[in-house]
Amino acid sequence: MLVAGVGIGATPFVTDVSQPPQSGLVHWPYLTQIEEFEALPGPSADAPMPTAESLAPLLDDAFSSVKGTVAISVRDGMSGEELYAQDGTELLKPASSLKTVTAVAALATWGPGYRIPTRVVAGHGDGEVVLVAGGDVTLTRDGSGYYDEAAQLTDLAAQVRDAVGGDVTTLTVDTSIFVDDPVAVGVKPAEIAAGYTAKLTPFMVDGGRLDPTAPHYSQRADDPTGYAAEQLADLLGASQVVDGSAPEGAEELGVVHSPNMQRMAEMAMTSSDNLLTDVLARHVAIATGEEASFAGAASATLATLESLGMTTDGVVLHDGSGLSQDNLLTASMLSELVAYSVAGDADVTGISASMPVAGYSGSLNDRFEGESDAHGEVRAKTGTLNEVGSLTGFVVTADGRWLTFSFILNGHRDGYGAEQALDRAAAVLAACGCA
Repeated sequence: MLVAGVGIGATPFVTDVSQPPQSGLVHWPYLTQIEEFEALPGPSADAPMPTAESLAPLLDDAFSSVKGTVAISVRDGMSGEELYAQDGTELLKPASSLKTVTAVAALATWGPGYRIPTRVVAGHGDGEVVLVAGGDVTLTRDGSGYYDEAAQLTDLAAQVRDAVGGDVTTLTVDTSIFVDDPVAVGVKPAEIAAGYTAKLTPFMVDGGRLDPTAPHYSQRADDPTGYAAEQLADLLGASQVVDGSAPEGAEELGVVHSPNMQRMAEMAMTSSDNLLTDVLARHVAIATGEEASFAGAASATLATLESLGMTTDGVVLHDGSGLSQDNLLTASMLSELVAYSVAGDADVTGISASMPVAGYSGSLNDRFEGESDAHGEVRAKTGTLNEVGSLTGFVVTADGRWLTFSFILNGHRDGYGAEQALDRAAAVLAACGCA
């Protein structure tokens, strides 16, 4: 089935959504639980609201051992009212808390059901086919790759071979959907060498990972597109791979689709996948008519936030993942965005299912040591860079009041101590009977 859709400020597009979504919208408080956790009771409008006077000493104590700048913003999740702030409007490095921003922007512009197409079309001459990259980096060779529910090159190749009646001689690769802009300002080469991300291109297999079974941070191909193209050429029987562009109006020979936008947001957020999040930011740019570069994605993301009513004064973005050391955000904006995204527009409420869960999933799986009251209760996006730590998410207090929060630490010298302080602060909110 083909449906028309419109991103914020974008030209109408048509996309194939014939494959049903694997994840639907998730509205608070209907969130996934595992058996050892009791179901969350959900927020109550009648629950007492914490006061700044009651929150201040609790949060001050949680961060008392941390050196550097501490920014705090806590909001009532129902009204969005900021209940307590400490340097909440100070511009600081957010690290991976920025992924929350990108995920919300991607869901707001494309909707949760959109899937990225990767197409092969007829070439300029006999024996040539053209891979038209769509910006899907989750592709896998045969279904046993890094990303769940990813499209398969074997499927794409089979469609093409059926359409042309056998092997092809030349595979041309068209990557024009993204600007050739592989590394964001503020990202050091060592981050790529360590496998924290890869050079950003619109056609990849397993996010460029050389071993899709390796841990999350693992070695990536120096030329991710070339690495993926070699695998597709092998499946097609093509003896030559070249760069080029697709003929105008070329016949489609095969197409596969990424997981839906909701699922990709979940994968990006839960495991803090830098590359995938930066790709989602590029798609925000595409949806809003900006060029698909790091700069275009940043501009598009800010415009999208403003269209949602967020305050972006002074915010500086250089990527969508938070890996850049040059990003600047405020804790107040992040807590406001969480309040909006979980209770606001239906397209973005699925962000609630994308947050790691304390003591259970993703980047919070091994956090909150000894904070058993917070296990399964705190849902938040982590952020970690050198001398930077952050935690942004939501929780229901012991009184039954729903709170959103963002904590940002800059300039600390103790990474483990910073994590403990962030976890203590979130756990304080979970245990709060502090009206």
